[in-house]
Amino acid sequence: KFVPQGKIVQTTKEGWKFVWKRMMAELAPQDKTGSYKRPSYSFGGKIGGADGRYPDEAGRYHLYVGNPCPWCHRARLVLALRSITNDEIGMTQLVDDPVKASRGGWIFSQTNRDPLGSTDLRELYDKLSPGFTGRCTAPLLVDLKTRKIVSNESSDIVRMLNSVHMGKKNSKERIQLYPSELAKTIDETNAWVYELLNNGVYRCGFSTSQGAYDRASADVRQGLQKCE
Repeated sequence: KFVPQGKIVQTTKEGWKFVWKRMMAELAPQDKTGSYKRPSYSFGGKIGGADGRYPDEAGRYHLYVGNPCPWCHRARLVLALRSITNDEIGMTQLVDDPVKASRGGWIFSQTNRDPLGSTDLRELYDKLSPGFTGRCTAPLLVDLKTRKIVSNESSDIVRMLNSVHMGKKNSKERIQLYPSELAKTIDETNAWVYELLNNGVYRCGFSTSQGAYDRASADVRQGLQKCE
């Protein structure tokens, strides 16, 4: 005897809805209106900071990045534009493979091994910050000497990479991406580009209600118009 078509369709819809909600809760936290809310970042260290925890030393820090991630791209761009070598700040390329990853999507491959011996980013976070329950995101900047996470916030990492000297007393040959005379303009531009475009497209893609999507898409259109 055949199962009624209506039951098959209804069960499939409910199953898909359940899986989709669980996936969204993991990848894209929502508020009550269905709007995507980017989680706060848990690590606020600074290379060369006043507290002296992370001195500006060559060969001490390691950056983990992944090609599919635009937030990783800007960290890599600063390394390239400022000619920061792998001997000064090491870098490991992550692979996006949510099937093999224990949580999230980032793993280490045979050709891009973790210098600390982890198999995926979740394991690395566990090693460096035991008990951490947040999202395991990249880019990730790590102090290999103390085995501590310096930062996993791309904008903070970019500013750090722009200011490091890596033990060189004279680093005038390195390009300055945040000159003091343009700092105010850069900050103002970054603020609206981030809210309307960089984060706006995430808010569109991760919206779980029509109202949330409409608000986010309106911001993206406003941002594109402002760029023109």
